[in-house]
Amino acid sequence: MNTQTIEINKEFTIANCQHISREELQLTVISCQTLSSSKIEFSAYNKVVFSDCTFFACDFNNIEFNNCIFENCTFEFSHLRNSIFINCNFQNCTWISSSSINCFYEACDLGDGLSQMSRNGKNTITSGRKDHSTDIYIQLAKAS
Repeated sequence: MNTQTIEINKEFTIANCQHISREELQLTVISCQTLSSSKIEFSAYNKVVFSDCTFFACDFNNIEFNNCIFENCTFEFSHLRNSIFINCNFQNCTWISSSSINCFYEACDLGDGLSQMSRNGKNTITSGRKDHSTDIYIQLAKAS
C-alpha cells in the first residue's frame, strides 16, 4: 500500500490531502473519520464497515468494495469512478454535489441518494441484494 500525505497550511485553512493507492483492507471497522481532498485508487475493501465517516472532495477511482457497509456517511464533492460494489449497503448516507460514473453495483442497497445519483453516470446496477450485514458484524466481532 502506498499512502502519501500532503499538508496544506495557508493562513486559517488546513487541509489534509492523502493519496492512497493499492490499499487492501478486510474485516475492519472505520468510524468517525474524515478524509478530505484525497485520491483513493486501485484498492480493495472486503467486509469493511464505514460508520459516521465524511468524505469531502475525494476521488475514488478503480476501487473494489465487497460486502461493505456505509452507515451515516457523508459524501460531499466526492466522486466514484470506474469502481465495483458487490453486495454493499448504504444506510442513511448523504450525497452532496457528488457523482458516480462508470461504476458497477451488484446486489447492493444503494439508499435513496446514491440510487438517484447513479442513474446519470453510465453505471450498471443489478438487483438481487443479499443482506449479509449481520454476518459482517459477527465476523468483525470474532476477529477482534
